[in-house]
Amino acid sequence: MPIRHYFLFLFLIGFLCVGPLASESRASAERDYSSGWNEFQRLLKDPVQSKQRTAWIAARNMFNSAYQKAPDGSEAPKSLFYLGRVHEEMGQRFGQAADYTQAVDYYGRVALRFPNHTWADDALLRKAKIHLEHLNDSAQAYIDLLSIVHNHPKGDMAPQAQSMLRELDAAFLAKVNSSSPGNAIAASAPAIAAPATSSVVSSQPEPIVTAALIAPPVAPRAVEPGSGTAKLTQVRYWSSDEYTRVVLDVDAEIDFSHRLLNPDPALGTPHRLMIDLQGTVLGPETLPQLQVADGILRQVRTGQNQPQVSRVVLDIQRLEDFRVFTLESPFRIVVDVSGATQSLAGSSASRPSGQTAQQRNPQIAPGPGGIASSLVEQLGLKVNTIMIDPGHGGKDPGAVAHGIKEKDVNLRMARILGKMLEEKGFRVIYTRTTDVFIPLEERTAMANAQKADLFISVHANAHPNPNMQGFEIYSLNLAKNKDAVRVAARENAVSTKKISDLQFILTDLMLNSKISESKELATKIHGRTIQGMRRTHPKLGDNGVREAPFYVLMGAKMPAVLVEMGYLTNREESRLLNTDAYLRTLASNLVQGVLAYRDHIERHAKL
Repeated sequence: MPIRHYFLFLFLIGFLCVGPLASESRASAERDYSSGWNEFQRLLKDPVQSKQRTAWIAARNMFNSAYQKAPDGSEAPKSLFYLGRVHEEMGQRFGQAADYTQAVDYYGRVALRFPNHTWADDALLRKAKIHLEHLNDSAQAYIDLLSIVHNHPKGDMAPQAQSMLRELDAAFLAKVNSSSPGNAIAASAPAIAAPATSSVVSSQPEPIVTAALIAPPVAPRAVEPGSGTAKLTQVRYWSSDEYTRVVLDVDAEIDFSHRLLNPDPALGTPHRLMIDLQGTVLGPETLPQLQVADGILRQVRTGQNQPQVSRVVLDIQRLEDFRVFTLESPFRIVVDVSGATQSLAGSSASRPSGQTAQQRNPQIAPGPGGIASSLVEQLGLKVNTIMIDPGHGGKDPGAVAHGIKEKDVNLRMARILGKMLEEKGFRVIYTRTTDVFIPLEERTAMANAQKADLFISVHANAHPNPNMQGFEIYSLNLAKNKDAVRVAARENAVSTKKISDLQFILTDLMLNSKISESKELATKIHGRTIQGMRRTHPKLGDNGVREAPFYVLMGAKMPAVLVEMGYLTNREESRLLNTDAYLRTLASNLVQGVLAYRDHIERHAKL
């Protein structure tokens, strides 16, 4: 038999076998669904059998079998819907909150996986009613009802959803009218503590309260009178199994507040971080529900909590730490969430309240210079993956001088440096490999999500004085001099006045970030780079190791530094930085600094 006929024969055999099997699976799913529906209807009419939980479980299993056999079949959305109905009935009969929680989960799956099915709006309405009547979550109910009105405006549930929304609005206004103005936010969510005077407030669950988790006051960012209502235009996120960053894009500066609600075992609810955006409405592109399910964050929900207040809710399954801060130009709110791990002293939930890292882990000796002064060293961690961040890009050229754009120099250097690091055995990843614009908050988030061991941001400097020249390297901290403030302002694309806002952020960040490890990395790279460069370029200026509040370094879960290779505004240095030969020499010495840092932190693992 010719080989082509042989393969055709195998294909026909497979088709003839698989076709009937698939058809039989669908038919079996239809039979299971029909059996489940008949059993469900029988239980509704049987006052004796309906009191037996096992009878409802049997019906549930029929619907579950139907869905599992054909998850894309015509019976799949109806099977999910009736899985929700079964659990809803069990919740009503046996009074277990877990059944209601399971019911809303199945109803949510109908709307999420089969948004165009005619039962999607029915599922959302039942979900909303359960949240209102049994789970005491009017915010989620409001979101579900809005989803019906916006996504299913022609569905038969839309009029009822609109009516319920009007009732919720009226109830809210009645509470506001009976409360003082300062209690307006509390009136909308009785489970939330009364708002504090600052615009950013956090309330942590008892087992893990530490000073590091208390967000500092941030200056109000109210929309200017007459400027119109701001819009929440988009919700973005990056995640890994240990870290999630969520960014809320708002088209104007606004005032906001946030609160953390404790888990409620009775209701089966996780930690919920609620962020209220004042003077804000949801934009047309904002999704009412964003599934994350990365092990830390279950989902992000958005809704119009009040006519002029948008609410964003983060359902957090596993929480150790979080912080909220803002970035400018354009305005956005950044939320970093770290998941609790079982490493070191065990689960964060078991940590005594208020203890510091030193108290929880007494084997970590305090103070610089000690053999166990660095947690990185103490754990014997290794450097395998390095993320290189070519600064600027796309619509953001960075410094421009002598016909050279910083974004181009940075990208060329990143490629050269990355190749050399790969030759030394490191895994290298990049924030960008082409001329594209990437917001600052995305760069560190990429490194965190991909679990990079080091983060190196590559830049070229600029100064009004054309004689200014030299190499310098930064780690994240408060700026110590005017030059550091100037560089941070330029790289952050904000005014020097705005830098003062960062002091509040860093009060929190300094207790959570890799401050000491980053400074150690900066010191090692600086020392080896200057030492090596002086052999070939003895006139290279040495501006030392500096500290400044760079947005691009904020929230890094690994040692992170920002390298300023030289000054494009200096004619000689701009000429050198525009040549691959000079960039290769500089890169080879930067690599030596990285190797020195790696050897430094791994030295104890080799003892």
